[in-house]
Amino acid sequence: MKKSKLMFFKLVKDLPLMFVIAILIWLAVLILFFKNHKTKNVSFLKKHTTTFFAIFIALIFTIADIWIFVQYIPTHFRKHQTVEQTLSTADLLNDVQPADTATKKIIASNKKDSAAHKTAEAKPAATIYSTNKASIRFFSSTAEEDIEATNNQTASALNNQTGDLRFVALIKSFRFENELMQDHFNEKDYMNSDAFPKSEFKGKITNINSINFSKDSSYNVTATGNLTIHGVTKKITASGTLTIAHQKINLKSVFKINRIDYGITSDEVGDILEITVIATYN
Repeated sequence: MKKSKLMFFKLVKDLPLMFVIAILIWLAVLILFFKNHKTKNVSFLKKHTTTFFAIFIALIFTIADIWIFVQYIPTHFRKHQTVEQTLSTADLLNDVQPADTATKKIIASNKKDSAAHKTAEAKPAATIYSTNKASIRFFSSTAEEDIEATNNQTASALNNQTGDLRFVALIKSFRFENELMQDHFNEKDYMNSDAFPKSEFKGKITNINSINFSKDSSYNVTATGNLTIHGVTKKITASGTLTIAHQKINLKSVFKINRIDYGITSDEVGDILEITVIATYN
């Protein structure tokens, strides 16, 4: 019941013209009713024959009015109202670039022979894998409906030596099937994307040393780090798979969060959100 009221006020706020048109339609019917009702010496059915016809026509126009503003206009005219934005991965590199990735020579004194030197090679230079086409999908199931949205413009970077992992997503880049829901998603009482324009994960793959990036294979991985949503940062741990095939690296993880932990108080989605993250690095 509470959700229905919220949706009603949402329509009142976003679609005032729709309600104005509907009011005018039924106002015309009401005027016709009183005009016909003044007719004397005629039965009720005969005096209101045109009224019944007007009610029928008004119903058709009202349904068309609702469909145009709720379905047609959001789908055909408002679809690109939110400015498309992409994130460059350049800003991510500083966060995942190790301090020194060059091969080094270490010269040490030999206790037995001070003139002897030995050279030791450090690990090969680290590779930073990055993309700005990673995908984040969230899914929420409630008694009334399932809600899901996808952001296919998420920036991500992975360091194959340190395991440093970063995802950054613009909130306004999430896409819903219902455009009206997308607008509501960005409002102050929901994600407040003007105040909190992005969400991000910054952490590490803890078992990065077990992965051979030069060989095609699949690995179970665990990432631990800080997830920031709606201006709130929480430490999380998520498991997933990292697959190396044909010089491409695919990282996928599915985990769940509680929206209340991140200060999202709107109850139009369930408390538990299922998050699916997919990134393909070339």
